[in-house]
This record gives sequence, structure tokens and C-alpha cells, in this order.
Amino acid sequence: MRLAIQSGNVVNDLGLEAGYKLIRETGFEAVDWNIDQAWDGRKIREGKLTGCIFEKSPEEVLAHYRRELEIIRENGLVITQAHAPFPAYLENVPGLLDYAIKIYQACIRLCHAAGCKNLVVHGISMTPGSPALTRQRVDELNRKLYGELIPVLRETDVTVCLENLFTGAGGQIYEGNCSDAAEAVEYIDTLNEAAGKQCFGLCVDTGHLNLLRKNMTRYIHTVGSRIKCLHVHDNDGRDDLHRMPFTGTVRWEELLEALREVGYDGDFSFETFAQVSRDRMPPEYIPIYLTAIAQVGRIFIQKLAG
Repeated sequence: MRLAIQSGNVVNDLGLEAGYKLIRETGFEAVDWNIDQAWDGRKIREGKLTGCIFEKSPEEVLAHYRRELEIIRENGLVITQAHAPFPAYLENVPGLLDYAIKIYQACIRLCHAAGCKNLVVHGISMTPGSPALTRQRVDELNRKLYGELIPVLRETDVTVCLENLFTGAGGQIYEGNCSDAAEAVEYIDTLNEAAGKQCFGLCVDTGHLNLLRKNMTRYIHTVGSRIKCLHVHDNDGRDDLHRMPFTGTVRWEELLEALREVGYDGDFSFETFAQVSRDRMPPEYIPIYLTAIAQVGRIFIQKLAG
């Protein structure tokens, strides 16, 4: 089990060479690759569906990322998982779902070329106050989203991972796609059956479980071996803070015990980007926090090993 952390904000703030070097020097072996930053979310929400590198040919996409991939390898790191751009659907942006599907297909091809086994693709959730987004409609949209990735997935060894999401409106937090364990199981099993091979799995986000007051043991035992990767971070149960463990209210011992009991054998990846951002602290403090996160991760991995 390798210890990993997301590439942003460290690489964003410090640059490719210094960022990946610091990730390795502070104790990590792998990265969660933030290719979700390939499109501008603000422009997407304005309906400007253009300008993303993943619109180009597979050869051009690989050429665009070639130097970054070289730097990752030069630092002895591997890409254990990646995060696709989001959102895939907005009611007021016609054509976004079809556009997102094409982008995700290109992301899968890049992950395959880069040796990345897991790609996290956010599903579509019901939106509070939106009568058009019924449960049936959301299910239809998600079936289209993930179903149209199957032909590309069959050609690769990449697994698309759904994520337990939350959504919000009016300052309130609501359950999102796959926040219900039974729903996650049904989606993943049905999609894998349609694909004829294991093309789909689950990324368990610890912060989202905490926000929704989920029983972590029950959730993890229900989804079981479908868990292929993790987004590990803490929060106060009110906001999605993306902080390091023990700075919030996540019940870490319960989480680790549940993962150990279901035999989780993927990598251990932190999504603590808010803890190591220049927006939060001067850059000289970032290595201190990265080192602390890595040290906590090492203890967690030992606990998972029993």
C-alpha cells in the first residue's frame, strides 16, 4: 500500500519541479493527479464549453502532459489515481453532459498511457429546489454518463471510480450521488455487468461521509471490495474543509478498522489540499504540514496492516 497525496495545491503553488520534489521529500510515494484542473469551472458554468486540452487528439494530450509525467517519474513517484474535471451536468448549460463525456473518455486514455489505474469521475446528484431533477431523471443522466465511458474502458485497464458525494443549497448539506451505500453498490455492479468486466469501482471520501453523518462502518462494509481508492481528509462536520486528520471530527479509528475488515488493498491517498495552500499559510510552512500528513499516513497504513 503506497502513501499518496493530491498534486494540487502543492504543484499549483510551487510549480511542477519544486512541487513534485517536495511531495517526494516529505514522504509520499504516489500522487492523486489533479487533471480536473484542465478546464475552467467558472467558464463551464457560463456555458463556454471549449478550451480544454482534452478536446485534442490523444497524441496532443499526451504531449501536453509529457514533461509533467517525466518529472513525476524522475522523483520516484507513481500516479495511483486521478481526478476528472467536474461538474458533468448543469441544468442551465445545454450540451455539458455530452461535452463532459468526451472529456472523460480522453482522460481515460491519458490515464492508461500514464499507467494510472483509477480515475475518479463525479456522478450527477439531485439538486434541492430543482423539480426537474427527479430521482429518475438523475438516474438516467448517470447511466448515460458512465455507460458511454464503457467502450473506452474496455480498451484499457483503467477503473472509473464513482464517489460518495454531497450537495448543498441554502447553507444546508444534502446527500449526493452514491452517498447511500446501497445506491453505490447498485450503480457499480450494474455498470460492471454491462461492461462485461470490472471497469467501475468506488472512491470513498472520508470528509463526505463525515459531513453527512454516515455510519462509516456500515457504509464501508456495504460497499466492501468495490472500494478501489480513497480521498482521505478531515472536517468539522459542517463544511468540506479538506484538512489533515485530527483537525476535525472524523472518527479515524472506526474508519481504519472498517477498511481493514473489508480487506482494502488499494493505496492510501490524502485529499488535504486546503491544509497545504499558499492561500492558507506562507510557503515555508507547507513542508512542515506535508511531513506531518505523511507521518500520520504511515501510522494509518500500519494500522490497516493489522
